[in-house]
Amino acid sequence: MSSDASSSGTVQDVTLRVEDVLLGGTVFFKVQETIFEVNRHRLIEYSKTFADMFHLPQVEDEHDAGNVEGRNKEHPIFLDGYQAADFAALLKVLYPSPKDMISGSYTLTKEEWVGVLNLSTTWQMRMLRDLAIAKLSNLPLTPLEKVTLARAHQVATWLKEGLNEIVEQQETLQPDELEAHVGSRTAFRLMWIREQLHRAPQIPSSLRIALGSLACPNGHTVINESKSCHSCSVQISSDDPEAVHVAPGSSGTYFYSPNGIELRLSLHTLRCNHCTKCPFYVPPFAGTSTCPSCSISIPNTSFRLLNLPFPSSRQKTNTDQVDVEEMFQEEIASYESFNQ
Repeated sequence: MSSDASSSGTVQDVTLRVEDVLLGGTVFFKVQETIFEVNRHRLIEYSKTFADMFHLPQVEDEHDAGNVEGRNKEHPIFLDGYQAADFAALLKVLYPSPKDMISGSYTLTKEEWVGVLNLSTTWQMRMLRDLAIAKLSNLPLTPLEKVTLARAHQVATWLKEGLNEIVEQQETLQPDELEAHVGSRTAFRLMWIREQLHRAPQIPSSLRIALGSLACPNGHTVINESKSCHSCSVQISSDDPEAVHVAPGSSGTYFYSPNGIELRLSLHTLRCNHCTKCPFYVPPFAGTSTCPSCSISIPNTSFRLLNLPFPSSRQKTNTDQVDVEEMFQEEIASYESFNQ
């Protein structure tokens, strides 16, 4: 016999105790010119600011109960300095529609999520703040948007991402535009870091090259066979990478092309490794040479060097350069501590 049945064979009634459902009542807010009627329970549950506010004792006159602030739409709680659209977006998250609950997602725009982030940060709603940050992180944000939002709402991740993207992007922002979005101090720092990162690398001391790596501006090899040194007559193979070096202290011209960093050298800077003198006859006043492949005239001061032994993309090349996280470490640390 079932344990739920009595000895007489009848089933005993079992009453389950259900906890009281107390939603805390309705409260009226006025934001800008809009009235909002809201059940206060989730504001209390998710916001320390509202929890503290609603737990303050209210002195009521029994003859004037209707005038208590927030009790009706004629006497709402004024939320000065906030946007009605932001508050409406926050309520969408606090009180999702059945459609949102069934789909498991919220139907908010980027601007609405920014509004949720703004109010949840101000009103100490940590769970909603984390949700807004996660949702916005999955939406397309420009580098300037990331920096602006990071500083408005103390989001360390966005600050690091935005500043790094500004520094590394191919397009250069106009100084006035950059200053308008991030301020003059940050704009100056970013432009300095960008200059350091994009600065061309220096020629290593006594860089050794093969004569066959000298090319015209179009990229055609100029020397395809062995050549006698003009100074000592030793034969120099065009593919010998140890036969010629760049004179110590010499400089070349670096520039950025669609293929990456390119280096152009003057024939005056080259030295034969046998006699340490220039292996070419170079006229005193520069002169030109002719490319055997495309017949283009090449200034003797501007031979392109193929197989450049440097990075082919714009990147940091000096160990003493300062990066974004080092330059803005105090600000980043303050945002990280805010989220703890």
